[in-house]
Amino acid sequence: MHDTIALLADAFVEWQTAYGRPDPERCPFVTKHPCISTHYHSPTFLALGLYSAYDATGDLRYRDAADRYATFYIAAMRNPWNGRQRWDYQAFPFEYGMALTAYGAFRQRHPEEACFDGKAAALYEWLGLWRWGHGSYYRNGYGVPDKGIEDCANSDDNCHMGRGLTAYYAISERRDVLIDAEGLALYYLTDVEPGTYKGCWSPTLGTWVVAPTLADQIEHFSGTPSCEMGWGFSSVGVIDFLTALYPRTDREGMQRGIAAKCAASMRWHFDACQFDDGACGMKGRDDRWVGQTAGAILSYLRTRDAGILSDRDVATYRPKAQKGAEWLLAHLTPDVTTTGGYHPVTGQSEPRPPENLAWMLGWTLELLPRIGDI
Repeated sequence: MHDTIALLADAFVEWQTAYGRPDPERCPFVTKHPCISTHYHSPTFLALGLYSAYDATGDLRYRDAADRYATFYIAAMRNPWNGRQRWDYQAFPFEYGMALTAYGAFRQRHPEEACFDGKAAALYEWLGLWRWGHGSYYRNGYGVPDKGIEDCANSDDNCHMGRGLTAYYAISERRDVLIDAEGLALYYLTDVEPGTYKGCWSPTLGTWVVAPTLADQIEHFSGTPSCEMGWGFSSVGVIDFLTALYPRTDREGMQRGIAAKCAASMRWHFDACQFDDGACGMKGRDDRWVGQTAGAILSYLRTRDAGILSDRDVATYRPKAQKGAEWLLAHLTPDVTTTGGYHPVTGQSEPRPPENLAWMLGWTLELLPRIGDI
């Protein structure tokens, strides 16, 4: 397993500039643009993967590179420009959430380093500027004006805010942070009503919809309304957020809702997306993805470790996770650092933007030291 971990971890180190961002010249998963929001999709996940590799191997190169990815992200953030979005200044609320997640992971490895605490507090304050009086709790900060969509309310964007809140709460223990995390969680515990912002859970699908809107041009897909499809990015990310919140909230009804929906969405990722050979697709059995397979296994481990799976769930889904791990390990070959782990079948889950492929490889590295725990 050490060599498999090194395959990805060494690449993540090599992809980095001296100041911590994915290098457009050396990393194959960077959009060619001076500064665009997708540039901020991957650094936190590369950091989390490297921290996991460091914890497993003790290799300081991995910790140091993770630190640089995390501190680059934290440093690059600013307050919302003039109360709204400006595309050449990165101030999206999902980015604040990802930055807080990176901060939390950094502080776990450096408990005595408090110099970023002030920036973390600022990130939380800036996130609060995106609050609004709808069920999605925070705006995404962008919409689709020609379709009359004021805000996209993408479930994946908002789960990054939730992950950031729980990471920040774990360090700060601020009650107001927990209250915001609980407020946001209700979005994921409420059934979707297309065209409204009340909730994003689909009882029909058994997972969260991409968004409760009719927007049909999203990353990786086009042509299907967001309110009619689920995908692995939201399933994995929301489970990560809610299982972190689960032991911290004292609201019993919320705990019950978290348990039921996280277990159901974990089942969806395997039941709806897993191929016979163990690989998982993104919104179904569309294309085989190393990263989506890793994400589904992470969701199994997170729900199991949170104590929310029944014995029947464990008996049913442990073999599915094991089969996924076998396929994943067989396909972690050197070319994964250029293909991103994408194995097209239908071609419906397009490999775009490139940063999302690095993001999923981050999931994969985060998982690898835990393969034996399945």
